[in-house]
Amino acid sequence: MTMERGELFLAPFTYADLEGVKRRPVCAVSLSEFNRGPDVIVAMVTSSRARLQGPGLGDVLLSDWRSEGLLTASVVRTGRLQTMESRLLSARLGVLSERDAAVGGDALRGVLDLG
Repeated sequence: MTMERGELFLAPFTYADLEGVKRRPVCAVSLSEFNRGPDVIVAMVTSSRARLQGPGLGDVLLSDWRSEGLLTASVVRTGRLQTMESRLLSARLGVLSERDAAVGGDALRGVLDLG
């Protein structure tokens, strides 16, 4: 299965301290051409109240979360990236709207200082 940038899936996402793994929504952020290989780069998606009330640098509050297949208001954390084997992604949830994808792309470029 080839993932497209902006698609949302469920996947096992490792905690930053490497102490655990949680199955959660993720957003594919790598190019579709890259995703044709065995790996995909994803950003964590969270519905954390703290993130929803005060998004930090690189956090994208999704305007269209319902139509994107998410169950609750959510934030894409472009500063929380992970490379994983694409076979670990399950349950395609949906795809980011053009508006959310544009904001997400800007946030990702900002976090990585890509101009």
